Amino acid sequence: MRNDFFEELKWRGLLFQATENSEEVFRRPTTFYWGIDLTASSLHLGHLLGLLMMKRAVKFGHKPIILAASGTTMVGDPSGKEKERPVLSRQEIEKNKKSIKRQIQKILRGEKFLLLDNHDWLGKLKLLEFLRDAGKHITLNSMLDKESVKTRLGRESGISFAEFSYQLLQAYDFLYLFEKRGCQAQVAGSDQWGNMVQGVDLIRKKLAKQAAALSWPLIEDPQTGKKFGKSAVGKTIWLDPEKTHPFEFYQFFVGIEDSLAPRLAKYFSFKNQIETLALEKKWQEKKEGRKLQKELAFEMTVLVHGKLVAEEAKKVSELVYDKAKDENLDLKDIEFVKTALPYAKTAKKPGELTLEEGLYITGLTSSMTASRYLVQQNGATGKILFKRFFWIRKGKRDVAIVEFLEQR
Repeated sequence: MRNDFFEELKWRGLLFQATENSEEVFRRPTTFYWGIDLTASSLHLGHLLGLLMMKRAVKFGHKPIILAASGTTMVGDPSGKEKERPVLSRQEIEKNKKSIKRQIQKILRGEKFLLLDNHDWLGKLKLLEFLRDAGKHITLNSMLDKESVKTRLGRESGISFAEFSYQLLQAYDFLYLFEKRGCQAQVAGSDQWGNMVQGVDLIRKKLAKQAAALSWPLIEDPQTGKKFGKSAVGKTIWLDPEKTHPFEFYQFFVGIEDSLAPRLAKYFSFKNQIETLALEKKWQEKKEGRKLQKELAFEMTVLVHGKLVAEEAKKVSELVYDKAKDENLDLKDIEFVKTALPYAKTAKKPGELTLEEGLYITGLTSSMTASRYLVQQNGATGKILFKRFFWIRKGKRDVAIVEFLEQR
């Protein structure tokens, strides 16, 4: 019998690792889970890929559990971290949980899923019971063999017992959900593979039953080798519009390297295989038009921020960086984009602020000396828009805005 969900993951390149029984488990409607630690007030692009996996699974009849893991957030996951995570208070974690829950519900609106918190059971767990039910079945050898543990042990700072124990708690989560919720599988990015297998082993040893695990590949920037999801200047791309402006979010996808674009279109887009390959063919014929990146940017911005915001981001994106078209920006466009660009306010009136000053106060130059040199070399231009904004352009791609407060 054909497994359509697995076929979907395979052609998209989203099936990185899987236990031998995974394909059989997902051949029928299956309850599975994906966990999120609540270390920030917003999800980011790495989480978006996970949420899209939830949507794809629902499409094939599966039943996702999303674990907003405030319990394990108190301990800290060492995976991919060079040093100990800062300890968050329960109040901070609960605040993060509320905002992340809203994001999940917005992106998965209309889908059937269950949202749980592992603090509900880990918070009631007694130490002796935990050591008996989980610790007895997991060897120290297997825990020390995890790459994240090896890396940290090789550093002078080492690893705390709390973070070392994280994998035990994650394994226990899987055991609990397997027994109490009929959860047959766990899914996550490939950096969690060792922890997932630990849970599969715990279920096998304690219950003599088979659970499954599968992972999707982590995405690395080909230039830096770091995880995908940061801008060119190293800023994390968040899903919260207060943390990452929707224009920046849209522009991030538009700016994806050509070497990554076909792969990410398959990972993120909901276009089917025929549509995806047709779009890729058009893009290959004229890569400089960035059609593949722009289509993905619009689709993801609609999903995360809504269609109206996505349409505004698309319109402004096509005007801002084109000197011949920026005259077509209206007041609404500038209000939308101003805080996504280098931006400053001034008490001066239009005509009183020099181009050199505008370059400096918006951060396009590091000093007035640098500003004067740039202007002398004809490397920057400026113009007044709507008697309220000083629109500054440096080179081809750098744009900044100064707002004249007296003109509001």
